[in-house]
Amino acid sequence: MPKNAKNSGMWAYLDASGVLEKGTEEEIKAVKKAYRKQYLLNFKRKQRASKPEFGISLSKDNGEYSRILSAAKAHKTSIPSFLRMATLAYISKTYIVPDRLLVARLEQLLSQCINEIQLIVHQKEKYFWGKEQKFKDIEKRIEKLEIEISDAFKHPSTIEELIVREINKKPEIKGQLLNILSS
Repeated sequence: MPKNAKNSGMWAYLDASGVLEKGTEEEIKAVKKAYRKQYLLNFKRKQRASKPEFGISLSKDNGEYSRILSAAKAHKTSIPSFLRMATLAYISKTYIVPDRLLVARLEQLLSQCINEIQLIVHQKEKYFWGKEQKFKDIEKRIEKLEIEISDAFKHPSTIEELIVREINKKPEIKGQLLNILSS
């Protein structure tokens, strides 16, 4: 057996079968083929055990396939990747942001606004004592806005949460909603 064999498992298998010492070239090829087949079978078993796969069918007739395809394209991903992301997002009650770069740019813009306000506050600190509090209030509002935008894009409220929130704000809406839902 060679000392620097690339596939020591195969060489061990060939050695154990005894084909290296007394087998013909065709027998060696047959044993190698059998080893590869067994190796691939074991590899696939391990893969299925560690990463289960599921098959789904999407109908083109009722538009399921085209809806999933367009959503996957909007998220710039393949259909299997999109289905995986969407399923995990649904389970964790989060939202898949179609354009993560846009959200990042919005967050960056808000952060830049805060930085500019901080710069103004520090430069004018000596001369405008009354305005300093106003700048700090603006800074707090922008920070709050940044958090709310990030949450709105990444973790949107469910329809149930939105309805409960609106009913808590305006209790008279409950009757209107019941009328709408009953008709």
